[in-house]
Amino acid sequence: MSNVLKLNECDDTGDNDWSLAAPGEALSHMIDVIEDHKINTGESSYPLPDLPRDVFMDRHLIVRNPINRNERRRLNKLKFLKKHNRTHDEIALFIVREPIEVKTKDGDIYPIEPGVYLGNGNGRRLWYEEYPDYAPKTKTLIATVHEVTNGEEYELLYDCYDSDDSVEKSAEKIQGVLSFMGVNVNSTKAKSGAFGSALSMAYGDWKASAKDRISTFKSEIELIDKVGMFSPEDKGLSFQAMFAMSLIVAKLYGTPEKSKERMISGLQFLASAKQDDMQYGDQKWDGLTAICYEVFNPGGKGWIPVGDLGATKGSSQAPQLDFFLYCFEKYMMSQKLDKTKGFKESNWKGKWAEIADLLDKSLI
Repeated sequence: MSNVLKLNECDDTGDNDWSLAAPGEALSHMIDVIEDHKINTGESSYPLPDLPRDVFMDRHLIVRNPINRNERRRLNKLKFLKKHNRTHDEIALFIVREPIEVKTKDGDIYPIEPGVYLGNGNGRRLWYEEYPDYAPKTKTLIATVHEVTNGEEYELLYDCYDSDDSVEKSAEKIQGVLSFMGVNVNSTKAKSGAFGSALSMAYGDWKASAKDRISTFKSEIELIDKVGMFSPEDKGLSFQAMFAMSLIVAKLYGTPEKSKERMISGLQFLASAKQDDMQYGDQKWDGLTAICYEVFNPGGKGWIPVGDLGATKGSSQAPQLDFFLYCFEKYMMSQKLDKTKGFKESNWKGKWAEIADLLDKSLI
């Protein structure tokens, strides 16, 4: 009896709840399913013509691709799945049998543990989870299975399905979309489109098109340009993570009007701040003072790790945005903290992810 039949027989008993399985059991079962249904080509890639849909939907059997773009942010782009056609049933699986590491172009390293990963189809699976009424009636999918033995191969295969070549990230493309969409900006930085990394940090998806990112933050781009954040008085405040924070807080605190007014005042303060004019004598600081101190005195308090301030590599983004967003939140709440003991990393760690999740839900 095939493992697929065994799995289907368990549906009514709950025995196939793979979230409760011992480590390695779900992987072992999934490998058996693939072995039962694959067409043997003698190559490291081969077809699986009849993968059961319930297996596809089980995240414990087929694991989400850890380097995949943020599929939740793209849900509103997948409405075409309401009308099913058979191409929607074509996916890719990556089998990793030994631990590997994927090193991205930004220098980040992702450890990939043994498992069967969904190389292509993560967005569709999430869509069907969120909107089960539109789940296809077809009971099987067609999978292309790739046996992956190293990180470079893993990333190359993923790029075949979601290639960076198709991603509009360059300043020229951002510049073109700004013009096409009639985004009203005046600063040289904004007009030249030289804030692509900031847009990606704010949007939460480095593989999203320039059109998606700019349409989401159109009014915020215009606002932070108007208040001077793209052309601050002190060039020390001109870097991608600062632009990203500005876009995020403009979106987060844009309503109601009283909140918007205070947010704008805060951004105007940062845009006009100068290192030589800052006053740090008070024992308690508001969030904006803390931001300026950290930017103008890198490493002085150790709030952002040395080498991360101003960088755009993946590992440097959270340390900057966690701190900046926490500090701006304190400003919005009119809270001052002791400059020696009040600012603690444990209080801001994860703040960016928390706010990104909040914005994700409001954008869908």
